Amino acid sequence: MSDAARGQRHSPVYDDAVGHAPPGTEAPDVRLKPLLLTGLFIVVFTAVTIGGLRFYYNRQDLGPLVQAARTFPSPRLQQNPEADLAAMLQEQRAKLDGYAWIDRDKGIARLRISEAMRRLAERGNAAYAAPVQPERTPTLGSRGGASSAVLSPGAGPGAVNTPATIEPGKGLP
Repeated sequence: MSDAARGQRHSPVYDDAVGHAPPGTEAPDVRLKPLLLTGLFIVVFTAVTIGGLRFYYNRQDLGPLVQAARTFPSPRLQQNPEADLAAMLQEQRAKLDGYAWIDRDKGIARLRISEAMRRLAERGNAAYAAPVQPERTPTLGSRGGASSAVLSPGAGPGAVNTPATIEPGKGLP
């Protein structure tokens, strides 16, 4: 192939792509100096940016998003909020770590939370089961029960269920 036709479209195809230069025309090595200079530039730029931001924030009295604490005019509801919070947390901790009657007549008491957890763990999976409820059958005439044991004649699928009238003195069949 002539030197004039090298790298031209009508030259033979290399690497299954049209327009690629034939092997041996490109330098096989990577130039290290531009690559290292680019990396060094990125590191220096990042360091200068972080240093500038730190200098900017340290020179200000308060950060750009922080406001000075405000004092409110009288009457103040809390004179010492930190002490109030500490007292509330101590009161809550005393409730969790102490014993007390909830309803003495019914025998309901409050246990220490550690004791309650220990008792619950002793019961195992049974502790999470629903309590056994007695089965109740609604009485006749109540909202949950039927009005009468006898339905009217013709009461079948699709029919309106109305209670049958029982004549006095005859009773049920």
